Amino acid sequence: MTITYNEIAGMAIHEDIERVEQHIREIEQRIERQRAVITQAEENGLPTDGPSNFLWFLKETLSLSRDHLARLLADEFRAGDSE
Repeated sequence: MTITYNEIAGMAIHEDIERVEQHIREIEQRIERQRAVITQAEENGLPTDGPSNFLWFLKETLSLSRDHLARLLADEFRAGDSE
């Protein structure tokens, strides 16, 4: 049995997509936890600059990860067209 390059590339892209989707889910969970940290800090009269900055960082990371996922999905689609 011979495996073609497109089949190998398709497997690699699929695995990358799964990893990025998992990463996105983890970031979304972290964002929710960070929002809770900020709410708790506000309720206790504590400063929120640090937690808010970290929340901004998490949101930026989520945006970049979603962009990455979109590129991978486009690559997967193109790879399917070339078969």
